[in-house]
Amino acid sequence: MFPSHTHLPLSPLLPAMKTRMGPGLLLLIFLLPACLAAAGRETPYEKFQRQHVDTSGSWEPDPNRYCNLMMPRRNMTVFNCKDLNSFVHGALAMITAVCGSGGTQHHGNFYYSNSPFQVTDCQTTGASHWPHCVYRGDVHSKRICVACKNGQPVHYARPSVCSGP
Repeated sequence: MFPSHTHLPLSPLLPAMKTRMGPGLLLLIFLLPACLAAAGRETPYEKFQRQHVDTSGSWEPDPNRYCNLMMPRRNMTVFNCKDLNSFVHGALAMITAVCGSGGTQHHGNFYYSNSPFQVTDCQTTGASHWPHCVYRGDVHSKRICVACKNGQPVHYARPSVCSGP
């Protein structure tokens, strides 16, 4: 029979365990969503939606504040400060339609929207140093250029990719 050690007090060990496990557990909790996305659980279309589509009708009117809220919310500041990102404001069906009747095919699988969308462009400022990412936002009404696969947008490209020669 093995001796029972349940009579030993554990309370002196608890502060050390909390100190050692606390930051690691906290890090795991914050990085887990990003790791799951990186593990391929997100389809290219889902990634496009997360990074570039905002279907909410009441988005933040201050573009700087909008970018500084949305970039971390959409997991684009987890491992570094993504330098440039664009959010297209509109119904998902309208944005997806760019890959069909709502757009014109250009070279390869790139499509240029027939109509303009409201777009917020977010760009890092000189004050950005990961993990403290700071963004400047600009709002424009413009046609969008997307790469499509199986009738769905999977990559947002600069409009010059579609409008160039």
